[in-house]
Amino acid sequence: MLYQQIEQNKRNTWIVLGGFTALLLAIAGLLSVYLTFWAGMIFLAAGIIYMVYIYFYSIRHLMRITHAVEINQENVPQLYEMVEEMSLAAGIPMPKVYAIPSNIPNAFATGRDPEHASLAVTSGLVKVMNHDELLGVIGHEISHIRNYDLRVTTITSALSSFIYLAAVYLLALGWTLFKMDGGVITKCICWFFGSIALAVGAGLFIVALPIAKLLNLSMSRQREYLADIGSVDLTRNPKCIVGALKKLEAIEQQYQQQKENPMVSALAFNNFQVKHWWTNLISDHPTLDRRIDRLEHTADLPK
Repeated sequence: MLYQQIEQNKRNTWIVLGGFTALLLAIAGLLSVYLTFWAGMIFLAAGIIYMVYIYFYSIRHLMRITHAVEINQENVPQLYEMVEEMSLAAGIPMPKVYAIPSNIPNAFATGRDPEHASLAVTSGLVKVMNHDELLGVIGHEISHIRNYDLRVTTITSALSSFIYLAAVYLLALGWTLFKMDGGVITKCICWFFGSIALAVGAGLFIVALPIAKLLNLSMSRQREYLADIGSVDLTRNPKCIVGALKKLEAIEQQYQQQKENPMVSALAFNNFQVKHWWTNLISDHPTLDRRIDRLEHTADLPK
C-alpha cells in the first residue's frame, strides 16, 4: 500500500504539472487575444520561470519568507535527534532541520524528493507539545517526505500563488489605467486597456483560481490522512499523533486570526482557520476532528 502510494504520488506530479501548464496556456491565450501577444507571452514565461524556481529552490524560498534558521545537534539536540530518529525509521536521508521564530504551533516539510528535503518546526509547536506529541508531528512530516508528497504540494501551492499575484497585478494595472490623466484619445486608450486588464484579472479570481484550487484539493486531503497514518507507522504509537492533534484542537481558536503565507499554509501540519462550512469546503487540510476520528477508527493501527 505504501509503495503504491509513493508511485501514485510520482505519477500525480506529472498530472498536476500538466493541468497547471494547460491552465497557464489558457490564461496566456486570453491575454494574447484581449491585450497583446506579448502580454500573453510575458505571463507564460513568468509562470514557467516561477514554477522552475520553486521546484528547485523551494527550500530557500520558504525558509527566507518564514525567517527560519537551520539547526544542528549541538544547538537544539532534542529536536534534531527526533528528526533523525524518524528519518531512520522511514529509511530516508536525514533532512535539514530548521527552527521558525513563530508563536503559531506548526511545522512543514519541503523539497523535491527525500534527497533534497528540509523540515521546519515553529518555536510555538515546541513550546506547546510534549516529547511524544512533537514526535508525532515530526513523524507526519517525515511521512510526507517519504511518500513524495512534497513535489505535488509545493508546485501546486506555488502556482496557485502565482495566479493569485497575477490577478492582483492585473486588477491594480486596470485601476491605474482608469485613473490616468491626459487628452481624450489618451484617456480612451487607457480606459480600453484598463477595462480589459480588470476583466482578465477578475476572470483569474473567479475562474482560474478555483480551478487551481480544485487541482490541489483533488489530492491534498488524502495525503494528510496518509501522513497521519504514516506517523503512527513510524512512531509505533497512535497516541503521539492523536495527542498532538487533540492538543491543537483544544487551542485552535487562539490562532485562527493569524494569517500565514498561502504557500506555507498549504504545506503546514495544520491550518488554523475559522470553522465555517465554506472554509472547510475549500481547505486543503481536513479538519482536526476528522483527522482524529479517522485515526481512532482505523482498525489496523498498532495498539
